[in-house]
Amino acid sequence: MLCAFLAGVLMAAVAACGQTEGTLQWAYALSGVTVSSPALSADGQTIYIGAETSGRAGRILAIPSNGGLPRWVRNRPQGIDASPTVDVDGTIYIGGYDGKFLALNPANGASRWELNVGAFITSTAAISDDGVIYFGAGDSQLWAVNRAGTVRWRFSAGSWIDSSPAIGPDGTVYFGCNDSKVYAVTREGVERWSFLTGGRIRASPAIGADGTIYVGSLDQRLYAFAPDGTKKWDYLANGEIHGSPTLGADGTIYFVADVNFYALKTDGTELWKRRINTTSASTAAVRADGVIILGADDGVVRAFNPSDGNVRWSYDTRTGTGNLIESSPIIAPDGSIYVGSLDGFLYKINGNGTALSTVSTWPAFCRDATRTSRATTLSGGGRLLNLSTRAQVGASETLIAGFVVQGGEERVHLLRGIGPTLGAFGLAGMPDPRLQVFSGNTMIASNDDWGTNIGGFSVSETAAAVGAFSLANDSKDAALVLPLAAGLYSTHITSADGRRGVTLVEAYDAPAGDPRSRLVNVSTRGQVGVGADSLFAGVSVGGPRRSRLLMRAIGPGLTQFGVGGVLARPTLMLFAPTPEGGQRLLGTNTGWTTSGAVYDLAAAARLVQAFPLLESSADCAMVVTVEPGNYTIQVSGVANTTGEALVEIYQLP
Repeated sequence: MLCAFLAGVLMAAVAACGQTEGTLQWAYALSGVTVSSPALSADGQTIYIGAETSGRAGRILAIPSNGGLPRWVRNRPQGIDASPTVDVDGTIYIGGYDGKFLALNPANGASRWELNVGAFITSTAAISDDGVIYFGAGDSQLWAVNRAGTVRWRFSAGSWIDSSPAIGPDGTVYFGCNDSKVYAVTREGVERWSFLTGGRIRASPAIGADGTIYVGSLDQRLYAFAPDGTKKWDYLANGEIHGSPTLGADGTIYFVADVNFYALKTDGTELWKRRINTTSASTAAVRADGVIILGADDGVVRAFNPSDGNVRWSYDTRTGTGNLIESSPIIAPDGSIYVGSLDGFLYKINGNGTALSTVSTWPAFCRDATRTSRATTLSGGGRLLNLSTRAQVGASETLIAGFVVQGGEERVHLLRGIGPTLGAFGLAGMPDPRLQVFSGNTMIASNDDWGTNIGGFSVSETAAAVGAFSLANDSKDAALVLPLAAGLYSTHITSADGRRGVTLVEAYDAPAGDPRSRLVNVSTRGQVGVGADSLFAGVSVGGPRRSRLLMRAIGPGLTQFGVGGVLARPTLMLFAPTPEGGQRLLGTNTGWTTSGAVYDLAAAARLVQAFPLLESSADCAMVVTVEPGNYTIQVSGVANTTGEALVEIYQLP
């Protein structure tokens, strides 16, 4: 055993080469073949993978990202084909041919619990947002298990289940089966719908931003279903589809059939296909720069350009026999690429520093690097509860904040322009701000010196209901409570008495009105100063789930709209509060093309209909996934420069 471990380390040391993209960093000997796809710990420092020895026994390994001695190895009586799934607390879930489903301690590989299902398990588990683990088995059942290892329910299909389930944003579980059907099952284990295809389904579904379910069948067709089970379209390839589809940031669907790698548009029409001279059961992984990584049964890992499908680079693992790649690659946060092979090695291939796409809803096998197979978008996710921007406003200047309301009928919103009350927070607030609200070019409401009741609504009671700090009854702050339908609005803050000062503009999603209506975007243009005079924006995210946000700080990009005196090189920083009352930096960007995520950021802007940025511009952008809570965005100038800038916050679908 030790010799095998040392062989892996030696191979890593000898094979490691430079950091050129597409070159080998190390190859680790697993002492067994693998079709299992690697999964990563949350920090990307440990790779988990299953294998099968020549004697048909199984192994589960935890390998450090430097390719050194394994952190631990768990031997099993029979082979492991399923891929590991990593929970938020680090627990690893995986099943094997011995019929045991395991929950493993990430520190040492010891069992936290084991469940004997009495039939082989080749399906990779999925984890719901409420902690239920789903997997299929050879007993023709989909199992739902709680984190404690107790069985919640079992759903009987018509044959054994190799397909790994995918969980929709509403908790519906989708999977394929060897009875040739695609199933949709509720959180309670009740069938919502099923669809009979013309062949067995071994591949796993992928879920698009609009909830569309994509899955391939051995009948040579890729299917697209609406969440209610209606078939939207199918695409006939020229061979069986064994691998699962993945999605680009723009929704493009990638999959392998026959000897071709396909890219389809979301309407099912072909964008391009490229011959790879072999088939593959591997699933592609999509990077934030749009490049698609795929392993194939000729032992070659290829990187494809998203625009035309041309091969950007390839790495040939063929050092002997049995080097088919059915394991699906994963991309680490540092851009490293991991993939297993039937030649018995786990390969680490150098990337270009670009991580897995964060804009694509399904960029890899089982969606993410921890293989959770859980969609995080659409209804029931997080929502923006309030948006605010703080800036220094001159005596003759206007602070303009735009926001978008999306949804159904009217919903009440609290809008405020705060100046004098900012003195309580140590800021020199504008003594007498005036608030005007516009729909398009039409002013629909205005206020100067707020008062307690406006337009039939109580400002103070509404503020208390949404958790906004209170205003003194005699203050000269401005506030309005307005029912607003879906649409684009803007607030203008000016000085009522010709005196300058810091101004805070706020928009709150109040409780009254249509619950389908919600804030989805805010953008504020203002003068960026130094230090406390930087441009600040705040956002409060609510709801039971995380939200994906696109944040941009635009200076040079404003010149196309005739704005002068722009901030030449803005820096965008995102902060979250700490329990001690401080601020923790979550992310920063200076120059939106410097992160390697150009394709992701451009696709995110198109999704929310934001104006495009030039690739040569020094504007800033980043996509973040955040938990419910309060966040602060700061826009400042490089080297203490000043100028006009626009800060934007969008909720991504």
